[in-house]
Amino acid sequence: MDRYAQKLQEITNAILDQMDSSGYQESTQHFYIILFHRLIRLAENRGDIYYSEDLGQAFINDQSHVIPENTERYYHERTVAYIRCIKFIESYLKTGEVDWSASLPCRTFPISSEDLQDCFNAYNTELENRGLKPNTIDGYRRFTYYFIEYLEGKGYTSLSDVKCGDIVAFISTICSERYQSTSLGAHMPGLKIFISMFRETKSYLYEIPEHLPKKRDILKVYSDEEYNQIISHIDTSDTISLRNKAITILAMNTGLRAVDICGLKLTDIDWEHNLIHIVQQKTGRPHDIPLTEAIGNSLADYLLNERPASDSEFVFLRASAPHEPLMSHAGVRNVLFNVVNDSDIDPKGRIYGTRITRHSTASRMLRNGVPLPVISEALGHGNKNSALIYITTDDVKLASCTLPLPKGGAS
Repeated sequence: MDRYAQKLQEITNAILDQMDSSGYQESTQHFYIILFHRLIRLAENRGDIYYSEDLGQAFINDQSHVIPENTERYYHERTVAYIRCIKFIESYLKTGEVDWSASLPCRTFPISSEDLQDCFNAYNTELENRGLKPNTIDGYRRFTYYFIEYLEGKGYTSLSDVKCGDIVAFISTICSERYQSTSLGAHMPGLKIFISMFRETKSYLYEIPEHLPKKRDILKVYSDEEYNQIISHIDTSDTISLRNKAITILAMNTGLRAVDICGLKLTDIDWEHNLIHIVQQKTGRPHDIPLTEAIGNSLADYLLNERPASDSEFVFLRASAPHEPLMSHAGVRNVLFNVVNDSDIDPKGRIYGTRITRHSTASRMLRNGVPLPVISEALGHGNKNSALIYITTDDVKLASCTLPLPKGGAS
């Protein structure tokens, strides 16, 4: 049988049949069905019905499916997948069997540090000893190489240089530059194997999330400059009420939900021990919040100088009589909207309310290298992995506070 005489459609069908018999998951097969359809459409546009090396190279270089707004990450992932498709075809044409082995041998991963290279070599041996499928090894190895590349970009020469927060920062950076957060689930186990193999990094396993977030809307959080701009406006403005100042400072610095701000009671404030004790209304979990100087002063100023005389047990009351507790999410949102709007913050792409202040608080902590479990504790999450949502936040400063992944490397 002359395989080179087969039409392109027949070749791709044969490859997909072998993929099915080799035990690949339906989702993986469906992914390659889509890519082969793209190849066939390109061939039809060129007037080709048979495969040629020229067609294969044209397919690899084709950018018709690149997303203009986010080309770099998409282009990298697309290129790797397209090269793999062509490899499948060419190996089938040569032998009749598809070569599923990893596309990139270890030597194509340039690592400068001898110590890190030795660790990477030991890692590759471990993957092979586990009997993993070649494509799984390929994915694990590439992702872990990016981690080593990231460490070298920070000037590290050995795993003993790794510090608390480095793994979280790497995940944040690679989400902004190479991968969608929703695609990391297939690669994170490989990084976990690498981290667990070595004494220097094993203690940081807790930084690797157990679950990854579903795709979510991107939120434009407040940058450090915008946070300082809002706080400065609060400090200098004569038009913002003491109540609204206290609410804004509380929301901006603690990430409290609107329902918990409204539900804050006078007895929740422990002035003696500088803590606020609440039971979160969403989760029912107790949560202690540090009563910082800024929060404490703003609350005291409101309670002593503006809060209407009332027997209510709640801290925040309506400004107009009857002075009932401020109990609506919309009320807190309006307070934050007015304060932020008057601070001359760019409104484009913004949402308002405690959703954005909660995201901004977490993002600010993440930028400062605070590990996800600590962020989860500070925000009162029941599950430490809940804070992983903030990795997907659209925050340019998040990537700039770490070193970006080099543009070259494995491909």
